[in-house]
Amino acid sequence: MVLSDPLFFRIPLFVQEKALWLLASVAGIVLLGVALRPQWETSAATTTTEPVPLLGSFRVAVLNGCGDAHVAARMTRKARGLGIDVIHEGNASSFNFLESLVIDRTGDLERARNVARALGIPSTIQQISDDAYRLEEVTVIVGRDYRRLGLLEP
Repeated sequence: MVLSDPLFFRIPLFVQEKALWLLASVAGIVLLGVALRPQWETSAATTTTEPVPLLGSFRVAVLNGCGDAHVAARMTRKARGLGIDVIHEGNASSFNFLESLVIDRTGDLERARNVARALGIPSTIQQISDDAYRLEEVTVIVGRDYRRLGLLEP
């Protein structure tokens, strides 16, 4: 409508004001929803679960596979807080791991799955080697998805 249109002036002023307030309120609610949407998505992805009790004592290595500073150290603190015996902390063979994973090194995949559940890592694999000098029984590699998974949040 154009302001010079005679029909526009026939609508009472208080109705015009109410329509304008209603339009502004709806726009504000939509903008608020768009602004808070990323926060809702991250809170839905990081559901809190009870810590999984680990059966037995075994040796774990925590490796940084994403290249972000102090990721292995932060995961080591979390693992030790859950009662996991971390004997080595360092960098993985590369920083190109897209996904975090837990690797069974001795043939007991269930042990690796327990560690993965306790730390909140969805992927486990088995990779047994004949290296007599390997001390760890389970290896945890923190990949680039650690933020999305909420692995290092308190």
